[in-house]
Amino acid sequence: MGKIKSFFTGAGRWFKNHAPTRRRIIQLYAALLTNANLKGFGEGQIYTGATKNVCTPGLNCYSCPGAVAACPLGALQNSLGSSGNTTPYYILGIIALFGLILGRTICGFLCPFGLTQDLLYKVKSPKLKKSAATRILSYLKYLLLITLVIAVPLIYHNVPGFCKYICPAGTFGGSVSLLSSEYNNDLYAMLGYLFSWKFCLLVMFIVLCIFVYRGFCRFVCPLGAIYGFFNGIALLGVKLEKSKCIDCGMCISKCKMDIRHVGDHECINCGECIPVCPTHAISWKGGKLFVEPVSAGITASAAPASAGSALNAILVSGTAMPAGAASVDAPAEVNTSEAAVQTSAVRTEANLSAATVAQAEKSESAQPAANKPKMQKVRYVRTKTSKVLEIVAWSLAACLLVAALVYYNIQPVASASFGKQVNDFTAQTYQTAYEGESYTLYENSDKPTVLVFWSSRNETSIEYLEDLGESLPSLTEEANIVAVHVVNSDSRDTVQNIINDHGFNSYNIPFVQDENDFNAYSDCGGDGAFPMTVVLNVHSEVYTRNNRPLTAEEIHTDITGARDATVYRVGDKLYDFTVNTYQSSYKEGTFSTESARGKVLVINFWYVSCGPCVEELPYIENVTEQYGDKVVTLAVHANNDDVPRAQSFIDSEDSARNKASWSNWQIIFGQDIGADFYATRLGGKDSYPITVVVNAEGYITFVRQGAVVNGHLDDLTPAIEAALN
Repeated sequence: MGKIKSFFTGAGRWFKNHAPTRRRIIQLYAALLTNANLKGFGEGQIYTGATKNVCTPGLNCYSCPGAVAACPLGALQNSLGSSGNTTPYYILGIIALFGLILGRTICGFLCPFGLTQDLLYKVKSPKLKKSAATRILSYLKYLLLITLVIAVPLIYHNVPGFCKYICPAGTFGGSVSLLSSEYNNDLYAMLGYLFSWKFCLLVMFIVLCIFVYRGFCRFVCPLGAIYGFFNGIALLGVKLEKSKCIDCGMCISKCKMDIRHVGDHECINCGECIPVCPTHAISWKGGKLFVEPVSAGITASAAPASAGSALNAILVSGTAMPAGAASVDAPAEVNTSEAAVQTSAVRTEANLSAATVAQAEKSESAQPAANKPKMQKVRYVRTKTSKVLEIVAWSLAACLLVAALVYYNIQPVASASFGKQVNDFTAQTYQTAYEGESYTLYENSDKPTVLVFWSSRNETSIEYLEDLGESLPSLTEEANIVAVHVVNSDSRDTVQNIINDHGFNSYNIPFVQDENDFNAYSDCGGDGAFPMTVVLNVHSEVYTRNNRPLTAEEIHTDITGARDATVYRVGDKLYDFTVNTYQSSYKEGTFSTESARGKVLVINFWYVSCGPCVEELPYIENVTEQYGDKVVTLAVHANNDDVPRAQSFIDSEDSARNKASWSNWQIIFGQDIGADFYATRLGGKDSYPITVVVNAEGYITFVRQGAVVNGHLDDLTPAIEAALN
């Protein structure tokens, strides 16, 4: 029993000595909450839901698969780049609000990249101490704020300078995380010199943060520079009571940041200076709400109490005294001897170096015991408010985290089987203007399908079909409209008579009978209600389901949504689209894919900043030029931010092909619409280049995510030959 008890005692002591501090717990919590979309790392996809319209306080890349909100620094650059003559009040107001409430407490407690730097610094290695040189370097982030964050987006519209060329959080959280997923192997084709540059910077920052405490935060981060402006007036943070301060320099010596005094623009409000202050001059703002002095004869100076928050309760209780302790004894400021006065005089500069402080302490320790200052103890006790607020705060925080993890990672099963592919069926038709004797779902999936489920025993569904009659001619141009009669006790003849009596036999759409052997109604999520309208995309996947009569306008909207949300694959019929063209040898202002019917159409999606895209364009021109009029080649520029640059590129000299400019090519240059609409529909995700081959009948025969050159020189020619045959 003694050994067992000794084991558990030792284990408990080890856990107590190695347990994370409350600050570390808050950092881990904030990192997990802002990256709650954990499934995104496995799927290799960026979350684009509603919460991406708001910003997190800390530096957390929008493109990180786990990120559930936007990065304030990236949002600021994007808003400045697209603001024109309008001030982006929205994002500036959000950043100002964060700054006024928290200041650089965000850096110390809530920034995921700050946590990363803290963990890197724990790696055992020689450490570079702060000095006058590091203090000078700390002003570099203000220069980067003015140039890359503000000037570059304003001058070069929609170019987020810092995010694009520097930010290691974006490289690691965005690029590396996405590339690590097996579903994004095609993204490697997009990598060029810019990724190589940023990856090298990432490695450099990782190494720097091992040897230098928060090297990125101190020298480079513009977001920390912004919050630094608010540090002195923020509601939450550390404060210094000058009436208690003896200018000993212990706080400056303890701090690893390049501060000149507690709470200045370089202070991240980590609170590590609070326990080292011999006179208790440093405390949390609003700390009087949570701890109170009870020792007779000694009273703490009344500090102005700011509005206490739940987070403040955690910080105060977690730093001012050990976790779980009811009280703690601490020395108060009482300097009664001349030696103490002399020592205080030595320490008159608030920003004394660590060496000076150490020398002063050594001198003081050498004084005779009789001459040393007599320190009285002040007993601080946590208030009831502190205990209650701490319990409430941690309980609410735990509930919020659990709710976020469930919301972002566990998708509820839709009762309508949304996104589910409906089983194929072949059904006999009733006698109408539609001449076919049967209807097969999959054979008619060249465009979206609308299944209208009705019953001869349900008057509402019959009236619904009557109301749709006038709109059917226009709707059938966009989709296949099918009226499916659900099985009931009425005979086929009875149903046919109802079709005749209500004039449905003049409708040029198939009326079919739902049978028990395929039960399409149940397969589409039917639960006994009529009418039921289900819109399927070209892959026969459920896009919408409604158990009420719809207007023709509502059906039209659903058809458009089903078509636009579809990612077209090999074997699908290409939905024709029209793009505006650049100035080139092609003189028309627009190009429609329908105009290429009867020929092989090669569509290449590219953009001017994509190295692999530009490299393969001459190859595509060479290959397609060999086929003359048999092949039409369309190069769709997929980045709306670089439209002027794209035209300039097209007009530039083509020295490799000995032509005056690229505009003399056979390739037709077009421009994609907002959000790279057509590229996403044909490629499925934003990875470039994308090459699609369409045969003479308009069916897709080849899709390549990534370059068709540089190791794949024979990919395009066989694809064109197959499409021609």
